Amino acid sequence: MGAITVFLAMVILPVAELGGETTKLPILCYHHVLPDADNKNFRENGIVMSQELFAKHMEYLYTNGYHSVTLEELKSFVFNKTPLPPKSVMITFDDGYESNYLFAYPILKQYGFTSLLFLITGAINVQDVPYNPDELDRLSWLQILAAQDVFTYGSHTYNLHYHTDNTTAIMKASPTEALADFKKSLLRIQDRTIFSYPEGRHNEQIVSMLEHNGITMGFTVKEGYVTMNSNPMLLERITIYNAYGINILEKIVTGRFKQ
Repeated sequence: MGAITVFLAMVILPVAELGGETTKLPILCYHHVLPDADNKNFRENGIVMSQELFAKHMEYLYTNGYHSVTLEELKSFVFNKTPLPPKSVMITFDDGYESNYLFAYPILKQYGFTSLLFLITGAINVQDVPYNPDELDRLSWLQILAAQDVFTYGSHTYNLHYHTDNTTAIMKASPTEALADFKKSLLRIQDRTIFSYPEGRHNEQIVSMLEHNGITMGFTVKEGYVTMNSNPMLLERITIYNAYGINILEKIVTGRFKQ
């Protein structure tokens, strides 16, 4: 009976926690966070998450002993094969909405979590803008500075994120245009070694351009987990939708998520 019990325990133990260390890392990708009562215009937009649900997500991670992975820890995991602590998870945001500062930042700080935030730098406001839940307002540079104790900032292009001809602008840009946009995006970015591909789209030309200009980690939205053997320029993430309750989050962070 003892051997059977041990075998069963190994079968049901989440893959992410085998051996007491995280062997495959879930990287969560959030976008816009909005109080449910204020959400009048974005009910059909799945990546607009209610502040209340985001708070429940972070509370779940905290109360269940999850460790929010820093960028340096991720680099050490991928490049140096340094094991991550048990129950490790990485939290990221794409685009740079004002809501990240107003609603996500205080919750992350409350629980002592860190996060990567990838900015479309051409959209950043010079000054704070009044809160308007009916608009997709972007962060200001002052808000970015104020939240750097929680967020580490990376590039999400300067102005080549928009959708065109069934793809993203960076995919349609010439090599010269893509490089100029990328370099412009780095002028006020905190960390110049990380890049999030717009909509996760990339090709060999874009990846090569980034590698030749200092980027060591590229983040996609291809669904999956990061391991020590992952391609650092094509890191997988799991996009988090407003429909993902705690039961789905639990499956994601324990390595059992299949959409």
